[in-house]
Amino acid sequence: MARSLNHPAWLGISRAVGGALIFSLPMMMTMEMWEIGFYVEPLRLMILILVSLPLWVGVSSIIGFEETKTLGDDILDVLVAYAIGFITSAFVLLALGIITSETGPGQIFSMLLLQSVPGSLGALLARSLIGSDSQLKFEQGYHQELIILITGSLFLAFNLAPTEEIILISYKMHYWHMFILFLFTLTIMQMFTLSNPDVPSGSLRQWRTHWQLFVRFTSTGYMLAFVVSLFMLWALGRTDGENLGNIINTALVLSFPAGIGASAARLIV
Repeated sequence: MARSLNHPAWLGISRAVGGALIFSLPMMMTMEMWEIGFYVEPLRLMILILVSLPLWVGVSSIIGFEETKTLGDDILDVLVAYAIGFITSAFVLLALGIITSETGPGQIFSMLLLQSVPGSLGALLARSLIGSDSQLKFEQGYHQELIILITGSLFLAFNLAPTEEIILISYKMHYWHMFILFLFTLTIMQMFTLSNPDVPSGSLRQWRTHWQLFVRFTSTGYMLAFVVSLFMLWALGRTDGENLGNIINTALVLSFPAGIGASAARLIV
């Protein structure tokens, strides 16, 4: 897509700031996210950033706060989005009194870098969240659909992975609870898949279409959500000191919101 000349640059930046706030405010006002910024391992934080960078480039190629036509444009948009997420997080955390004169520089940098991940995603999705450009609707390849699935699951997993409640719920659940949650998650995801406006309503009369959509998007989306959940739990230190069974149970619990995020993202982007 070519760069749009219809809107001034400041409008794209304003939308990006709004998108960053929409996506990152719930986490910036959560105690667990402040604490993780204090003790998260730098290596894990850098791996999280390095994993998100190519994914965000893919998001930018689909929809960003500006229209792009080259890989260089997408990379530039992602870097600008990270800068917007970083700066916006700094202003909000300062205003809320989370960052003070007593907070160490390393802690501040880790906290802001962590917050810039969801903030930068919100900045990239600003046109979809806030704008109304009709040019955003175009034919998407399957690899772009997979990018959307991963992005949606990463966003909701990022929101909930730091919380103690996810681990507490996994401890309280029995195996049959896990199985019911697994089936319920797939059911909700399939409902989102079938609700996609790109699916012709006439084809839904055929069970073959339901099965194809289940394999292509719902089951694939769940597997991606599970992998994303495992990764986020590890990156945020939630797997430390846990045995494999507890880790898998926690990932299954986190896959519930992550899977819904994956399926819902296809309706938003």
